[in-house]
Amino acid sequence: MKGEQILSLIAEIDDLLNALNVVVKEIEEKKREFSDKEPDQFILRALGSLLHDFYTIIEDIFELISSEMNGVRLDSYNWHRRLLNKMTLEIPGLRPAVISKSLKEMLDEYLRFRHVFRNVYGYLLEWERMKPLLEKAGDVYERFEEEIERFKNFLRELAGKM
Repeated sequence: MKGEQILSLIAEIDDLLNALNVVVKEIEEKKREFSDKEPDQFILRALGSLLHDFYTIIEDIFELISSEMNGVRLDSYNWHRRLLNKMTLEIPGLRPAVISKSLKEMLDEYLRFRHVFRNVYGYLLEWERMKPLLEKAGDVYERFEEEIERFKNFLRELAGKM
């Protein structure tokens, strides 16, 4: 990769982080609103959409890194899980791990929820299963932001050497 391509990648990551920040603010607002009451089915579907967006934006960042740095777009039947795992791997001579294994475990819960959200009818969503994800999203976001910032620092150093 050339220095300009690396800087462009950082800008694209930042753009997606801005979108993620918007979603997290919405999640935090709704988390407070429903801390002591259960949402109706319509609102439950909307909350599911926020959780879906939360993970999808993170996955978009991972796809960007994988395609731009590794030159690979995964397309096998389990590519979502493979992509998440790939982000925990250091690739010698190319890049450090993007995220830690412990963050991967946290994000895996959101990946699994997104799969459910995409593959079941909305009336089957369960508040008891969604509430913990809403409650933890802010903390997971902060952790993700810290780890992706470390990765962006690596990219800046790499761009400076080119």
